[in-house]
Amino acid sequence: MRRRGWIPGATAVALVAASAVTRFTVYPALHQVPAGSETTFRLQGTATLLNSPALSGGSGELFLRDVPVKMSRHVEVTDADGRTAVVHDTASLRGPDGRQLAASAYVWALDRRDLTERPAPAGSGAQPHTGLTVGWPLEPHRRDYPFWDTGTRTSVTARYTGDKNVKDRKSYVYDVSATGKLADPAVAKSLPAALPRAVVTEVANALPAGRRPSKAALAALPETVPLTYGSTTTQRAWIDTATGLTLDGTLHQSVTARTTGPDGPLALFPVTEVNLRATTSTVQDQADTAADTARLLWLLRDAGPLGLLALALLLAVVAVRRARRTGTADRSEAAARHPREANV
Repeated sequence: MRRRGWIPGATAVALVAASAVTRFTVYPALHQVPAGSETTFRLQGTATLLNSPALSGGSGELFLRDVPVKMSRHVEVTDADGRTAVVHDTASLRGPDGRQLAASAYVWALDRRDLTERPAPAGSGAQPHTGLTVGWPLEPHRRDYPFWDTGTRTSVTARYTGDKNVKDRKSYVYDVSATGKLADPAVAKSLPAALPRAVVTEVANALPAGRRPSKAALAALPETVPLTYGSTTTQRAWIDTATGLTLDGTLHQSVTARTTGPDGPLALFPVTEVNLRATTSTVQDQADTAADTARLLWLLRDAGPLGLLALALLLAVVAVRRARRTGTADRSEAAARHPREANV
């Protein structure tokens, strides 16, 4: 019977160990990007595009202005080993008729917790980069982060600019801006390296008056105009403070044809210009996912370990009380068997 007194004590020790394992082993193991996870972020807005058929001599306006468009960005973890995740990042921009207007595909090797760059595993095809690409650290902070701009293939700064509530979720707001020479080979290879001056002039004259190059600059161009391209990206992200999930986002991207004029670099005309924002349904879905994820993390990080510790403390108290009762009973029994010794 006395052995039963040890059971609460032994169980209490086991619960303390389980609490430590949950907080310091199970929680870190689960608090990282899981293998096989995938998500789709949808945006909508407008785009201004060069009309390729019209540019080639067909009918229609040279610029398609304020065309309603939708973008779908799909991110999938195709492999995970230790702290490294291989992530496939694809996006598609479609017009009102569902026709694909632009597409991109990248492969990244990322840290599974802070989502910064990791050495690319052999054979993964992951592209070199520096900074964040597909998301934000699982535990974001009020500070700036390095961010990889795919258009210019440079690392820029994602600046923390404040806090804001999104669908009852607290978020940190970050702004990103990048401008430079277009360096994304997937985009650059689809653009002409040169155009006849007559075509360049026609396209430039189709722009609003305030955005056209001067007539003198256009007239001074050679018969065949060599082209380079500039890329500009500005975006804003609302990041859930508890999980690092993107709750909302805006995106402005443009590619501009340029050349060298008589007075130096000369911007000619935009090739593409898109203005997008996350759809209402995407924002709600992201907020719901963030709430569910935050509850799970709270159970693993706080409620679970603290609950186990509280139960361990309760059992320890029970074990001490039983031990005291057992000691009192033993002394009483000894006194009954040896009354003379008890009275000495």
